[in-house]
Amino acid sequence: LNVLRPDIIITLVLSGMQSHPSSLHVHLVATACVFNLTTQDLAEAMPVSLLSSTVTQLLNAMKTFPNHQQVQKNCLLALCSDYILQDVPFDKYLAAMLVINWLSSHEDPTLQRMAVAVISILVAKLSTEETAQLSKDVFIMKQLLAIVQQKAMVGVVDSTLKFALSALWNLTDEMPTAARNFIECQGLELYEEVLESYYGEPSIQQKLLGLLNNIAEVEVLQADLLEEDLLEHILSLLQDSQVEVGVRYFAGGILAQLASRPEAWTLGDELRSTILKQLHASIITWPQLEREMVSYRSFHPFCPLLQTCQPSGVQLWAVWAIHLVCSQNISHYSSMLEKEGVTELLKNLAAHPDTHSDIKGLSDSILHMVEEHHSRDLETLDKYAK
Repeated sequence: LNVLRPDIIITLVLSGMQSHPSSLHVHLVATACVFNLTTQDLAEAMPVSLLSSTVTQLLNAMKTFPNHQQVQKNCLLALCSDYILQDVPFDKYLAAMLVINWLSSHEDPTLQRMAVAVISILVAKLSTEETAQLSKDVFIMKQLLAIVQQKAMVGVVDSTLKFALSALWNLTDEMPTAARNFIECQGLELYEEVLESYYGEPSIQQKLLGLLNNIAEVEVLQADLLEEDLLEHILSLLQDSQVEVGVRYFAGGILAQLASRPEAWTLGDELRSTILKQLHASIITWPQLEREMVSYRSFHPFCPLLQTCQPSGVQLWAVWAIHLVCSQNISHYSSMLEKEGVTELLKNLAAHPDTHSDIKGLSDSILHMVEEHHSRDLETLDKYAK
């Protein structure tokens, strides 16, 4: 390696793989070489186009030799690089499918952890269309839920559990088919158990409640969440000032979605009015968060909550959520707010005589951020025009 540059060696290795596409021996040695040549900082020093071709060859190897454990392991080891997963363009949908198929027949804890980590990162990188395609696959849902169950049975908190929960959360984000699959695969029962048993683990609670939030956004699935014990538990999380704001935030989101539709509410009126009261009382005490806690594909699920006829607790959760992400990344969300009609809804809320002052304040603040962002954009354009 001191004499020859890693990028030159890897080019030769790729050439061998392309010249002998069906040779197991070539691919066994070549995939091991690729792993060794792309570890640590070596990958970052190579041209991205070369790494892109390299990953494509690795995926071809995984497709060609699906049952050869060492080839699969070498490819997985090479893929399990934050730099490659985050910054190198390749077919992430195909990669996710191949790694999930591999995962289904392997129990090795170290490799399982890597595979779930890779899947979790890839799922977050897919386009909306690709996520929709992947999330229709019940097999994937079952694989990830089996890992959650396996970990929860022994009560461990490790990166495999966290990655599996993150992948499930991303798969169901604005994906009604995936949310339905989750329920049909008994995911709801499993999550209820895990919510109880991991009460003191905010990083786990947040991921569990984030997924339940995705289900609560789907009107036809809300009935599945209308269980008194479950809602009482979520309400206790919302109310507990010792619980992290991140956990209380997602608890509030579930309750806000469910309480926003009185026509679909099948439990006691007293529980709904307690939820609405506690939403407002809790949210108003939350501090502004510095770190990014959540990102949104769109604001569509918020639109029903921002109607002027909604109770203040429901409205407050929605404007607090929008204010949070906008204050952290207004350049990303500004056009989304305009395009999806959210700025209009916020203007209506701010102008309506019955809107609570807490909600008016946050709505005005969001609208002010949007205006400031537009002004900065115009200033930049003016500079270029001159």
